[in-house]
Amino acid sequence: MPALQIVVSAILAVMVLAGISMMSRVKTAVAGNLLSALAMLCGIVATLLFAGVVSVWTIYVAILIGALIGSLLAVRVKMIQMPQTVALFNGLGGGASALVGLMSVQGEGAFVRFTALLAVAVGMVTLVGSLVAAGKLHRVLPQKPVVWRGHSLWTLVFLVLACGCVVAGIFAGGAGLTVCLVGAFAAASLFGLWFSLRVGGADMPITISLLNSLSGVAGAIAGMAIGDVFLVAVGGIVGASGLLLTQIMCRAMNRRLMSILTGGAAVKAAPAVEVPANEDSAIEENEELVKRIMDLEKKIKELEAMVADLEARVKALDGQVNAAPAEEKPTAAAVLSKAKDVIIVPGYGMALAQAQHQVRQLADKLESRGARVRFAIHPVAGRMPGHMNVLLAEADVDYEKLYEMEAINDDFKKADAVVVIGANDVLNPAARDAVGTPIYGMPVLNVDEAPEVIVCNFDLKPGYAGVENPLYSREKGVYLELGDAKETLIRLIAGIA
Repeated sequence: MPALQIVVSAILAVMVLAGISMMSRVKTAVAGNLLSALAMLCGIVATLLFAGVVSVWTIYVAILIGALIGSLLAVRVKMIQMPQTVALFNGLGGGASALVGLMSVQGEGAFVRFTALLAVAVGMVTLVGSLVAAGKLHRVLPQKPVVWRGHSLWTLVFLVLACGCVVAGIFAGGAGLTVCLVGAFAAASLFGLWFSLRVGGADMPITISLLNSLSGVAGAIAGMAIGDVFLVAVGGIVGASGLLLTQIMCRAMNRRLMSILTGGAAVKAAPAVEVPANEDSAIEENEELVKRIMDLEKKIKELEAMVADLEARVKALDGQVNAAPAEEKPTAAAVLSKAKDVIIVPGYGMALAQAQHQVRQLADKLESRGARVRFAIHPVAGRMPGHMNVLLAEADVDYEKLYEMEAINDDFKKADAVVVIGANDVLNPAARDAVGTPIYGMPVLNVDEAPEVIVCNFDLKPGYAGVENPLYSREKGVYLELGDAKETLIRLIAGIA
């Protein structure tokens, strides 16, 4: 490989890294995105030059078609459709890597055969898994986990077969290599299908970040197969950053990656119950338990008698005193009119209703009245990492007003009011004590600690995790403004005096 190619590839890889670093800050995010895109464009040109295929005109036709499709998607795809679009792009990256591996599997040397077959396997897992994820996000496939008979066993079988075909291909040749290639292709595709169908909607942000990592890994392996150092470098960057993001998302949800891939719930084991060593001890414990139950029943009867006596006294005094007039509960708009410290919690319902612009209008009106307004962003709110950040940025919400969960969780009890916009699982207090549910142990926003909570959700149905939210049934300090979030927010804004 020419030294000049290595130097150019290293410079372009550093440019990609610099662009990613710039994208972590709002003020430089656009410039960082453009820098990374420019580095990739230069990488394509450099690849054509060093490979000596500049004169192959069909390449430019393909580039033009791809550019037109990309431009059309950039214009036509709505912000609400961005999660499935990202999933689709991840899949296309994996498919491209699989295609590179497919075309280079007949190369000389065991290393080339191994990396080519591995690129096919990882690429097909990424492609099929991403297509299923996009289908779930676009609601053309069930968003709940799909589990078939022997699902875990078949998932493991397909993974072992794919790995076996890749390893066997190192030593195979001729027809044997073709069999290994077909086997790796089919087994990896089926593994991607089996594992992705089992992932539920609540785990989709983690799945998308994992598939993003796999697309980078597939690209890096494909680069090894064809000896392209720039593809190896950029694929490694994408793979590493995606894996780091996956780990961050897993910690945010208190999940284990293997638990998600196998369809397991994020639950902690219940304390083990000690079994009596012999039958006699069991009988003694049962007798003690029966005695305690009898004592409790006796106390309950005594309490019932006391309650009956109190009720009789209340009835006797009822005619002697006039009941104080019931205090009328203020409206949600009235609460916001008086609030000086407000926290807004956006969720996927805001994305569905496309209500981010109304959220911005609500924040502006509250601030014009002297209120402090902040946004609490849960790491897995929405359907992809950073989903809420992107939506609020589209509405020109100042990024400095967006606070991560760790930075704002202690402030909910100090706030005057909290406005929930289409969020459910990420603030469900059941996550703290509902053992055996998918959200048990997941860190959530402490919205239930706020004195006044205004819920602008479409309805009171459980979120994707399927767990009832006890906050909605709280009698004091909760205002349910149900219906389309956009219409609800318009009414709230109009009602603020």
